[in-house]
Parts: sequence; structure tokens; C-alpha cells
Amino acid sequence: MLGVVISNIEFPNIHFSASRKRARWFLSVIALFALFTLGQESAQAQHTRPRRVTGMLTERLSANELRHWAAIERFVLAKDSSEQPLYPTLYELWNWIESGGHAVYIELPPAKSGRSCTAGSFSLEQFDPEGTRHVGVIRLFLSTIDQAVAGPAGARSDGFIPLVGLNKEERYAEVLGHELAHAVHILSDFERAQKVEEMVEQTNEIFLSSPRKQDHQISPWMRQRLIERDLLLEKLEAYAEKMEVVIWNELRRSSGAR
Repeated sequence: MLGVVISNIEFPNIHFSASRKRARWFLSVIALFALFTLGQESAQAQHTRPRRVTGMLTERLSANELRHWAAIERFVLAKDSSEQPLYPTLYELWNWIESGGHAVYIELPPAKSGRSCTAGSFSLEQFDPEGTRHVGVIRLFLSTIDQAVAGPAGARSDGFIPLVGLNKEERYAEVLGHELAHAVHILSDFERAQKVEEMVEQTNEIFLSSPRKQDHQISPWMRQRLIERDLLLEKLEAYAEKMEVVIWNELRRSSGAR
């Protein structure tokens, strides 16, 4: 081993208690230096660790929102004693997003207003012309879900009442399932994703960016685009609502078994 060897050292005549204090001080310095070095190495490792770019991405969530999301994740991915998913449809939708090669950001924003009835949404944030990695975002408005009244007034045309008979965690899971169904339905089909980009996202952007006065008439071209957008949204919503009913039934069955 290479190094410097010092022999025949003469120790100075130092009082024992002072020597002990210096030794403790010296050891403290070494410990602090070691901790600093480990911290630097850990920070460097985090800096060099590859950042996830596909699947369910949570980097837009605050620390508090991450705790809420972690609880939702545990609930959705729960398994029974035989290691089978408690909610198979939710589980499959979740896993498709995680392994499908696309990116879906999760956001848990506050309700837009006290009267907002939007419980969740999915939007295509970035369309990839190659179809390799589209970017979407799922937003869950937890406070709106908490305050939603599940009753006959909210029944859909087929008689289904969203959220009825569910506890807090199950409500979050139902709304998330609806938005996951949108995400998988759109991201799994290139032509469908392209239609959403052109007829929904671009139409919304054009409509919102156009300067309009209260009495300004919408142009025939814009009116036609809005009609086509709404027809597409109705089809997309019908699919997500169908999947939501399946998920609601799974949640109710599991709740009854607990």
C-alpha cells in the first residue's frame, strides 16, 4: 500500500482530558465530512439517475398531493389473498398506461370554482406524429369528488348513477377509472389520437384564442368544427362511461365482500 509512514513519534505531554476533547472534536469533523460526502454522492446519483418519461408521471404533484396519490395507487392496485387484483378492470387500465410507451401526467388541482361539477378529466397534451410517445394528462378534482351528491338527480340516460353507494376511496377509484379508460382508448389507437388532436384540442385552442365580443357571431366554419368536436366527444364519453359502469360494479362487489 502506497502512503506516508511516520515512525518514532514523540507524543507531547498533554493533559488527558484535553486530549480526549480534541479526539472527540477530530472524530466529529470526520463524521461530518463523511456525511457531507455521502450526501454529495446521493445527490449526484439522483442527478444522473434516468428520469421516467413514460407511464404514469407524478412530477407535477406537490409533496402533499403525492401522499394523496400514493393512497389512491395502493387502493387501485390492491390484491386479494390469492394475489389477484381486487379491481381487475382498473388494474388492467393502470398497467396499460404504465407499459404502453406513452406519458400520462397526473394532476390533483383544486376545483376551478365552488360550483364546479368536474370530477376528473383527460386531455391529449402532445400528439406524436410518429405515434411512439403521446403525452396526456389526467386531472382529478378530489374536493369536487368528495362533495358530489350521488342521487337520482345525477342519473344518466341508462339509469346509472355515478358514485352511488361508494366510500371516499372508491369514489376516487371510479373517477380515475373513467379517465384511465379515456386515456387507454385514445392513446392505444393512432387514428383516434389524431382525431382528438385535430378535432378536440386544436378546435378548443382556436375557439378560445379567437377574439370575440358578447354579441359576436361564430363563423360557419367554426360552428361546423364545434359540431364535429362534440360528436367525437360524445363517442369518446360513451366508451368511458361504459367502462366506468364495469369499474363501479367491481368496486361494489369488493366492498360487499369486505
